[in-house]
Amino acid sequence: MAASVIKKYLKAGKVARKALDRGIEVCDVGVSYFDVVKEVERVITERGAFPAFPVNVSVNHVGAHYTPYPGDGMKFEEGDVVKVDVGCHVDGFIADNAMTVEVGTNRYSNMISAVEDALNVAIESVGDGVKTKDVGKNIESMITSRGYKPIRNLSGHAIKRYELHSGLSVPNIGRGRDVIKKGMVLAIEPFATDGKGKVVNSTTSEILHIKGERRLKDEDLKFYRWIEERFDNLPFASYWCRSYGDDHLKRLNRVKRFGSVMSYPVLIEANKGVITQREHTVIVTSKGAKIITR
Repeated sequence: MAASVIKKYLKAGKVARKALDRGIEVCDVGVSYFDVVKEVERVITERGAFPAFPVNVSVNHVGAHYTPYPGDGMKFEEGDVVKVDVGCHVDGFIADNAMTVEVGTNRYSNMISAVEDALNVAIESVGDGVKTKDVGKNIESMITSRGYKPIRNLSGHAIKRYELHSGLSVPNIGRGRDVIKKGMVLAIEPFATDGKGKVVNSTTSEILHIKGERRLKDEDLKFYRWIEERFDNLPFASYWCRSYGDDHLKRLNRVKRFGSVMSYPVLIEANKGVITQREHTVIVTSKGAKIITR
C-alpha cells in the first residue's frame, strides 16, 4: 500500500474516532438521536473529512441501519443501550468504528465489555494468511464465555476505496472460507446479545444506496447522476440531498419507485434482546493488524 494512501487512511481513522467519541459523549437522557448525528457530522467536516455513511444510532434491540432524521422526535431514555456507528472518508479511503454506551444506568456493563474484549482478541489474531473463521471463533469464544451470544448474521467487512463492504466478511462466529491478506483494510465489529443471536429485517431505514439508472429519464436521471457524483457508491441519507433543491424528497421518491435507489432495512434482534457492539478499522500488515481508529 502506497504511503500516500496509508496517510489518508490514518487521517480518516483519527477523524472517525474523534467523531465517535463526541457522539458517545452526547448520548444522555432527553437528548435527541439527531443531536448525536449533528455533532458527529460537525466533527467530521470540521476536520476535513466526509461521512462514509449516515451515522447509525441503534438503541436496545436495534442492531444496525437505524439513522435518525431531522425532526423525528426520538430521544434517549434512562437505561437505553446505544450503539453509535461512525464512518468517514478522506478521498474515498474509509475508516469505520463503533461503540456502545448505556444511558444513565449500569445494567449492561458486562455485555458492553464482552464486545470490547472480543474485538481485542479478534484484532490480535488478524494477520496475513489467517482464516476469517479463526478470527470469528475467537470472537464467538469470548462472547459466549461471558454468557452472551454473538450475532451470527452480522459481520465485519473488508473496505476498499469508496466501497464500505468490498466482499470479504469477518464473521462473529467460527465459520467462513475467506483468507486475510496483507494490505487488506478490515472493519472488525463484534456484536453480543442476551437474545437469540440473530437479527431480522424490520422497517425500512433512512439509509439509502444507489442501484442503477434503470429506466430513468430527464429530471429523474439528472437527479440520480447528481447522487452518484456526490456520494459515489457510499450509503447516504435523505436529508443529505437538500442541497439539490426544495424538491429533493419528491425526486428521491420517484427514483425509489423506479428501483434506482433502495433503503437498507433496520435490523433488530430476533427475540428483541439487547445488543452491544464495538468496532475498529485495521490495516493488515506483515506484523499483524494496525488499528487506525484507536
